[in-house]
Order: sequence, then C-alpha cells, then structure tokens
Amino acid sequence: MAEQQTWDIVTGPGITALGIAASRSVESSMPDALIDDPFGAEFLGAVDSPVPFPLRWPADGEPVSDQHKLSLHASRFIGVRSRFYDDVILDAVRAGAGQVVLLAAGLDTRAFRLSWPSDVTVYELDQPQVLAFKNDVLRGSRTAPGCRRVAVGIDLREDWAGALTAAGFLPTAPTVWIAEGLLGYLPAAAEEHLLRRIHQLSAVGSRLALDRFADLDRLASDTATLERLSRRSGIEARSLFNTEPRPHPARWLYPNGWTVREDDDTDVADRYGRDLTDPFTGQATRPWLDTRFLIAELGRG
Repeated sequence: MAEQQTWDIVTGPGITALGIAASRSVESSMPDALIDDPFGAEFLGAVDSPVPFPLRWPADGEPVSDQHKLSLHASRFIGVRSRFYDDVILDAVRAGAGQVVLLAAGLDTRAFRLSWPSDVTVYELDQPQVLAFKNDVLRGSRTAPGCRRVAVGIDLREDWAGALTAAGFLPTAPTVWIAEGLLGYLPAAAEEHLLRRIHQLSAVGSRLALDRFADLDRLASDTATLERLSRRSGIEARSLFNTEPRPHPARWLYPNGWTVREDDDTDVADRYGRDLTDPFTGQATRPWLDTRFLIAELGRG
C-alpha cells in the first residue's frame, strides 16, 4: 500500500472488496454452499465495476471466460475463508465476547447475515468511502442488522484505535478481532503496529483471527505468479500486495500472553469438506495465494 494512497469502491482494495462480495454471492449459489450471503448482487448492481465479476456458479455447458474461471475457482476459497471467520466469531460470542471488530471490513455483511445474540456489538472499520457505499446499498435493501452495528470510517494508518473507542468500544470487555484478508496489504511495520494496538485494546479472553500469505519471500521474487493473477483477474495484484519480509505474527503474540493455533488453507478446506482443486482443469492448483489461518486468544499471563 502506498503511503498516501486512498481509494473508493472501484479502485485499489475497493475493487477487491467488490470481488470478494461477488465471490460470496457465487458461493451462496452452490449446492454445497458454506455461507448464505444475499447481498453480493446488490453491491455489484449499484456500481459500474471495471471488472466483470460473476455472481453465480455457471450452469453445465455454459461458456465461461478465463477471467471468470479464475473468479469462480477463487470463490471456492472465499467460501472456506468466510465460513472459517463466521465460525470463529460465533464461537467467541458464545464464549462471552460481546464485541466484534472487523478490521478493513470492506463489504462484509456479517452484521446482517449471521444470527446474533441481542447484546453483541459489531464494529466495522474501513475507508469512509467504502463504508458509505455499503451503507447506501444496505439502506436501500431495507434489511436491518441482527446486532448493534457501528460503522467507523477510518484509514487504518490513522488513529483507528481512538476512533474505535470514541464510537463506544470498551477495551475492558472481551472482544473478537477479525483481520480477514488484511495482512497481505500491510507493510511490515504497519502489521506489527496493528498487533500492538489490538493487544493494548484487548481484555483477557479476547480472540484474534487473521490470515497471512505463507511464503512472502518466495512471493516477493515470484513475479510470474503475481503477473498471472493480474492478467487473469483484471486486478493489478503486484501493486496491491506488500511483500516486505516480516516475522511470523506468533513471534509477537506468544510473548505477550496470546496462545496461537495455525492451519493451512487446505486443512481448513478439508474440515468443511471443500475440495480446492481447479474445477475447470482438474489440477490441484490453489485458487489464491498459499494462505495460513491463525486464531489467538489472550490469557491471564
């Protein structure tokens, strides 16, 4: 991410938010769907997207472009990722977390599509332009959130912790923190700062879930993979991802009292009975970059 970059819903990470929303719509159309998200088509219908994202799985024999093949394959992974975070959130809420913080929430619709206890507050943090677009679309859908939803328009490079507490967040209450698809965009220093701020704002029993690219050193030199993703997806992957070397998040979390568990994407997919093999080639090729999923919980020290 460039130091002074900003974006709206059709540029930079904003366009990836549209793509992820479209992928959730595709996943929801599958017979073996892991999630049910009815809002993707509404988001895509409200904007002139520069990238033509599919919104459903094609019928047998229906022609599919190479770009759509990549998007459809990726939607199988996004279904797994979305369900993983759904389960993390609901497990934490059942264990007593009354606050959920979605960092770089994008077009996340969990406040609307999950079944919530009445006393849970979901804080959504993202660029003001992205949240304004989402709020407009959801307001037009006449759909009410199933929890107390608080949208906090803030750049995560700014004082997002101050904005969050000003919006009513209680650092003394157990919280589940979600950094879904976020770390790959952050410089190394920004990633460490994010972890520090989360720790400072976390009460005992708080949980953190994130995903990270497994081999940034290889990715930094593997221009062919990024060029292939850019060419096939229509999204400039090389300028979006940050491949600076950085320590594993656990190296910071462990010494600060967090227990950490990590799984790779194929193991998580297997738990949900999802085969990530390319459905159009039959090859065991990941639809996305090699990803690890991490869950951490803050103990009493």
